[in-house]
Amino acid sequence: MIVAREDESRVHTASGVWGRVTLDQIVAKNAESRPDHPALIDFADRAVWTHGAPEILTWRDLRTRVDALAAFFLAVGLAPDTVTVFQMPPTIDAVVAFLAASRAGLVVAPLPLGAREADAIDLCRATGAKAIVTVAETEGEAHGERLRTVAAELFQIRFVFAAGGDVPDGLIDLAMVFAEADSLGAPAEPARRGNPADHALTVEIAALPGEEATDQPGETRRVPLPRSHNHWIATGLMTLLEARIDADSVVVSPFAPSGTAGIGVALIPWLLAGATLVTGLPLTTDRLAEEAASRGATHVLAPIRFARRIAERLTLNRNDATILAIGEEEPGDWPMPLGRTTIDVTLVGAFGLVARRRVDALVPRPLPIGILGAPADADLAPPLIELRIRAMAQRAAQMPPNRTLGGEIQVRGAMVPHFNWPTTAQERRHRPRDPEGWMASGIGARIVSAQPPTFEVGGRVDAAVRIGQTTIDLEALDLVYRSVDGVADAAALVVVDDVDGPGIAAAVVPKSGTRFDAEAWLAAVEATRIGLARLPRRVFTVPAIARGPSGRVLRGGMTQHLMARP
Repeated sequence: MIVAREDESRVHTASGVWGRVTLDQIVAKNAESRPDHPALIDFADRAVWTHGAPEILTWRDLRTRVDALAAFFLAVGLAPDTVTVFQMPPTIDAVVAFLAASRAGLVVAPLPLGAREADAIDLCRATGAKAIVTVAETEGEAHGERLRTVAAELFQIRFVFAAGGDVPDGLIDLAMVFAEADSLGAPAEPARRGNPADHALTVEIAALPGEEATDQPGETRRVPLPRSHNHWIATGLMTLLEARIDADSVVVSPFAPSGTAGIGVALIPWLLAGATLVTGLPLTTDRLAEEAASRGATHVLAPIRFARRIAERLTLNRNDATILAIGEEEPGDWPMPLGRTTIDVTLVGAFGLVARRRVDALVPRPLPIGILGAPADADLAPPLIELRIRAMAQRAAQMPPNRTLGGEIQVRGAMVPHFNWPTTAQERRHRPRDPEGWMASGIGARIVSAQPPTFEVGGRVDAAVRIGQTTIDLEALDLVYRSVDGVADAAALVVVDDVDGPGIAAAVVPKSGTRFDAEAWLAAVEATRIGLARLPRRVFTVPAIARGPSGRVLRGGMTQHLMARP
C-alpha cells in the first residue's frame, strides 16, 4: 500500500533522504556485516514488569527470528498490507515482532500500553485490522485477556498472537515460533508494486488538525495516519545524525516501538547505525540510570521531565552518556547539568520531530523556522523537515494561561506523513493538506526571536492533549464523562503534576437533585473500558462548565480556577 505521492517521492529521493530500502532489509544488511555484534538486550529486570526471561540477541540471531516470524505470519494467511495491532512493552519480543511485520509486508497499528478495550476496538475498526500482537501483561495490566475479549467482539480479527512467558488460553504463543526459528527459514519477499520503501509500515489514529477539523463543538474527526518506511527513515536520520549514533553506540530506551519517540528516536537510529539497543520499562528513573550504566550506554532516551535526574544518576555511576531528552508539547526550560551532552528532541505532534544539540545546559535551543536537517550546524545537512508558523485566530478555549501564541506550527518534508489512507470520498475532502504540502500540527508556537526567526512550542491549540505516548481527543472524552447517569454536563481538563507530568482531570456538573458520588462515577467511567490515560486523576464538582460564545469549553481558564481552589 503506497502512501507517498510520486512527485514527493522523486523530490526526496533526489535529495538523498529517501531510497528503496525497507527496515527489514536493513536488518539483513547488519546481519551480514556484523553478525556477532550485540543487537538487542532486554533490561535485566524484565521478569519484574512483564513475562519472560531477559535475552540478548546478536544481529544474526535477530535476522533469524525476524525471518521465522515473518514466514509464520505469511503461512497463517496474513497477506501483505494486512493491518496488525501491536500492544507490547519495550522488549526484544516487541522489536522482533515489529521488524517481522515489516519483513512480511504487514502494516503495524501501535496501541499504547495504557489503552484498553474501547481504544483497541476503535483502532481495529478504523484501520480494518485483522490481527493483534501483544503480551500476557505489563505491570499487572492484562493485555492478553483484554485483547482476547476485543477479538471475540470483532468478527474481523482472525488471530491474536502473544510473546513472552505464559500467555492466556486462546492466544497463539510466539515462543513456539522462536524455538523453531532456525528450521523455519526465510519467507519469500512480499510482492510490493513500485518502490517498496514507499509502502505503509505503520498506521495510527490522529485527529485532523486545522480549523476545518474543529468547526463544531463536540464534533471529532479522527482518521488513520499512515507512515511509509521512507517517512520513518527520514525521521530517524535527524536523531541519528544530531546525536552522532554510530555502530559502536549502545542506546538505552524505555519506549516501546510505537509512536514518534519509540520508533523515530529509538528504533530507527539504532537500526540505521547497526548499533546495540537496550530496551525495557524502568519502574523508576534511578532504575533506568542503573541499567544504562551497567550496559555502558553511550546514549540514553528519557522524557525531558526526568532527564536531569537521570543525568545526575549517570554521573554518580561514572557514565557520560548523551541524553536524548524527549520534549513535551507544553513549553518549559528543563535545565540539565553542566558538561552533560544533551540532544533536545521536540516531537511535532504525530508528524515528525526536531533534534537539536543543546548549547546552554540551562535551556533548550529555540527551534528555527525553515528547512531543517542534521547535524544542525552542518553546511550541507540533508533536508528532513520544514517548519513555518501560520497566524491563527486566538480563541480563548485554546490559549494556555498567561501565554501569547504566535500561531500554529505547520510542517512538510521528508518525514511528514499525510492522511492518505484509503477512506471514503466524504472524509477525503477534509484532509488538511494545502496545495503546497503543508500540514497543520495542532500545536501552537511562541516566537522567541525575529532575526533569526525562532520559536518554542506553546501547547496544543486544538481539542487534544498528549499524555505519555497517547494523544487524547478531549472533546470525545467529554462525551464519555457526560454519558454516566446522574451527570448533567462534564468536561475533561488537563492538569500538570511536577512529578508525573500532564494528566486528565474531570469537571462534573451533577443533575439537579442528585447526590454526586465521585467514586461511583469513576467506576462507571472505567466500566466504559477507556484507556488508563483517559481516566481522571482528580474529579471536581462544579455548578456549570465554562464555555465561550461558540459553545467550546474554556479548559485553560477552568483548570486554573479549579486548581487554585483550597
